[in-house]
Amino acid sequence: MTGMVSYGRLRPALLVGLAAIIVAGAVFWGGERYFLGQLGARAANAVELHRENLNGWLGRFRALPSVFARHPQLLATLESPGDVEEAERAAALLENWTASTGAQQSYLVDRSGRVVAASDWTELDSTIGRTMIGRPHFREAMEGRLGRWFEVDQQTRSRGYHFAFPVRQGTTVAGAIVVIADVAGIEEELRLSPNEVFVADADGVVVLSGHPELRLTRIGGPARGLAQTPVSGLSDLAPPRGELVVGRPDRSDRTEQEFLHLTRSVATEGWTLHMLVPTAAAHAQAFLAVIVSGLVAAVVTLAGQLVVARRRLLIDRLVAREREGRLLEQKVATRTAALSAANDRLAQEVRERAAAEDELRQAQADLVQAGKLAVLGQMSTALSHEFNQPLTAIRSYAENADAFVEQGREDRARENLARIMRLTARMAQLSRRLSNFARKPAEGMEDVVLASVFEEALELMDARLARADVVPEVVGLTPELTVRAGAIRLQHVLMNLIGNALDATEGRVDAAIRIGVEPSESTVRITVEDNGPGVPEELRERIFDPFFTTKDVGRGVGLGLSISYNIVRDFNGRIEAEAVEGRGARLVVTLGRGAPARSALEAAE
Repeated sequence: MTGMVSYGRLRPALLVGLAAIIVAGAVFWGGERYFLGQLGARAANAVELHRENLNGWLGRFRALPSVFARHPQLLATLESPGDVEEAERAAALLENWTASTGAQQSYLVDRSGRVVAASDWTELDSTIGRTMIGRPHFREAMEGRLGRWFEVDQQTRSRGYHFAFPVRQGTTVAGAIVVIADVAGIEEELRLSPNEVFVADADGVVVLSGHPELRLTRIGGPARGLAQTPVSGLSDLAPPRGELVVGRPDRSDRTEQEFLHLTRSVATEGWTLHMLVPTAAAHAQAFLAVIVSGLVAAVVTLAGQLVVARRRLLIDRLVAREREGRLLEQKVATRTAALSAANDRLAQEVRERAAAEDELRQAQADLVQAGKLAVLGQMSTALSHEFNQPLTAIRSYAENADAFVEQGREDRARENLARIMRLTARMAQLSRRLSNFARKPAEGMEDVVLASVFEEALELMDARLARADVVPEVVGLTPELTVRAGAIRLQHVLMNLIGNALDATEGRVDAAIRIGVEPSESTVRITVEDNGPGVPEELRERIFDPFFTTKDVGRGVGLGLSISYNIVRDFNGRIEAEAVEGRGARLVVTLGRGAPARSALEAAE
């Protein structure tokens, strides 16, 4: 009874084990067939490539004799038997051809079968003088066709493939030219193949092989003093998909192994190309497939058990999670209240900061406006002169015109009235420029024509420049150049910089101000340079600070450059002071470049 119970318990395990063995065998058999098929497909491509390579090698040396036979020197040598000079010229020619074509040797044979010239003519054991009577390649060439002969020296086991072609004298054959192909080159390529590749002739003798142990062995059994190829069971012509054979790739004592044997016919020579591909990798891949399948099955089984265990664990966790959820809700409510309070405080801080920024921006705007009014105050004396002089002239021209009218000289009266009109137009233009400069500018930026800003700034500064007897030198300014800025605020910056230059050069008889404009692809660089005392290096970083000035008391409060600095920064530009060789100061304003003035007008339209 106990035995029956034990068997009942073991029976499911035995059934599972038997099923696993059957599945593993099926997987191994199917995998082996698949991987052997893949191996055969790759091997078929490789053997075809080797056949094409072999045909190319044979074709190259097969064509050489027919090309050499056309050279007149060979026929001249055959027509002059015994002429040593002719023979030496032919031998030198053959030596050159052999070296340039990669052939092993070449030689010229007359009708009697004697070699009269050869590429090895300078060597002691030269081929010259040997006879080729009875050799098949010579016989075929003398019959007027291409001759072939694969020579095997039984003593030295050296080999050479002779190609012979007739040298014709009119319609008769005067001799033959022979080229021996260098088998070492093709055998080196066969040796570099990852598989064993060799070539056998019609008798099954291995004539070419990258493995020295396979050369001059015979497929199918020993004969004519030749040993048997170490791999047994080789067919002269294997099926297209190959055949499985067992043996050693050479005559060593290594363990026999299985190979996939493929053959391809080399029809032109009556040869057969053989390739042996080890199948151990395919068997190993099939075995690996069985292992992987077993692992996958084990993983799936383990995963199933884990799913069941996880299901039980999840049920327990759900109960605990529900309990923790209620506790978490209480904590979230408390934390949410705290975050709401913090958010309200942060919003209040944002509002306060925004208000502070608005106040700062308004203060800056008021400061700029105050600075402009201060400039107008500094210019008041010059402006009074600018207005009083035209008014005095207008009064004089009006009195003269009245007198000319009484005298009946209307032409002179009209001339005086025209002068009055020109003076009033000048006063109106000056008044308009002052009004534009004094009003508060818009906050935005646009493409500003730099020439117009320069023209208005210099016109407003004209009286002060004239009083200082300074004519600024403007370099690089073009009519179409624009910058990204505000026209009135940029005019204020330029007037501040020119005013500072006038202050710096005050009292100098050689006072000079140079204004340069240097546009690049994306920016415009504006420099204002004077020949005054300059700015010391230790003060260069402080001149843009508010209320910092190097002028005498009563000449300024130190806000001009600070205002200009903030205006330029609002334009996304920069302003800086640079050192000048010798004496003087240079202030540089860099702004973004706008579209050309012509394009800007077209866009506005």
